[in-house]
Amino acid sequence: MNLKRSDVQKLVDEILRSMPHEECRTCDCFLGFITQLELDAQEDVSNISNPLKVPRGRMHGCLDCSPCPPAEAHSNYIRQNQERLER
Repeated sequence: MNLKRSDVQKLVDEILRSMPHEECRTCDCFLGFITQLELDAQEDVSNISNPLKVPRGRMHGCLDCSPCPPAEAHSNYIRQNQERLER
């Protein structure tokens, strides 16, 4: 998908507001979504994504929050993109 910088910023802002715990920022659910947005952006969005990245040693698996906002946002994003491709 060819996301604009403004699309990436909007998605990042939404997910940051939805996270219930500070630990969510170092969860692989969140960081995987950030990586996906970088891959799908049509321009360099490192000024948005780089401040959110952490060293590999600080990353951890899902905390099993119910729901997990980062995982839910990532899943919704993937589903919406698949629906667009199928049209």
